Amino acid sequence: MPAFNAEKTIENSIRSIQNQSYTNWELLVTDDSSTDSTAKIVQELASNDKRIKYTLNKGASGAWSARNNSIKVAQGEYIAFLDSDDTWLPNKLKAQIEAMNIHNVNASHCAYYRVNESGDVLNIKKIKSRVTLKDMLKQNCIGNLTGIYNAKLLGKFYQQHIGHEDYAMWLNIIEKTDSIGIEEPVANYLVATNSLSSNKFKAATWHFKILKSSNKVGPLSVWYYFLCYVVNAVKSRV
Repeated sequence: MPAFNAEKTIENSIRSIQNQSYTNWELLVTDDSSTDSTAKIVQELASNDKRIKYTLNKGASGAWSARNNSIKVAQGEYIAFLDSDDTWLPNKLKAQIEAMNIHNVNASHCAYYRVNESGDVLNIKKIKSRVTLKDMLKQNCIGNLTGIYNAKLLGKFYQQHIGHEDYAMWLNIIEKTDSIGIEEPVANYLVATNSLSSNKFKAATWHFKILKSSNKVGPLSVWYYFLCYVVNAVKSRV
């Protein structure tokens, strides 16, 4: 969990992890030099729950760098992600890990609710029941707050400061394994009014650059997959 000036939301995010029916977890919170009471809130929660670990970001500023800081020290078999303003429903971890074991894959994802700052549900983000590399090349099929992968078997994957760093990371993961999907929404994604992801033109530019620099497709295929991305983006707004 990366955190920057998250005093208004981070306790709810952490509580949603503490409320998981799957209890064998470790939460690594990396504070990206917050100037509010984020550190105090996390440290107080950590003092009563040894599964919570607080640290300051040791790299460049940014959520991608803070995530990498936590990934480096993560010791668990699985790695999952939750930002400091999003939440999980109680059965998320259990449902996804069970699905990975049943279907013999090393990654999983889930549907989720998109909510506003008042907690009202805007819509449900539906997902594919199984995501392959071809699916991921056409569009980002895995919300970062929903993804889990088996780091023990696949190794660790880090994020780069390239825009859409979560998509680039999951593209590398799905090259190694399919991802099984939980079609029931078991997470909440906060749609903030000033969210970077709301800038669709910028997002499309990032997506194209990732495809172009990838060694997973040829030069002509880049345009095919980018067109698929644009079409899917338009469909999602209709």
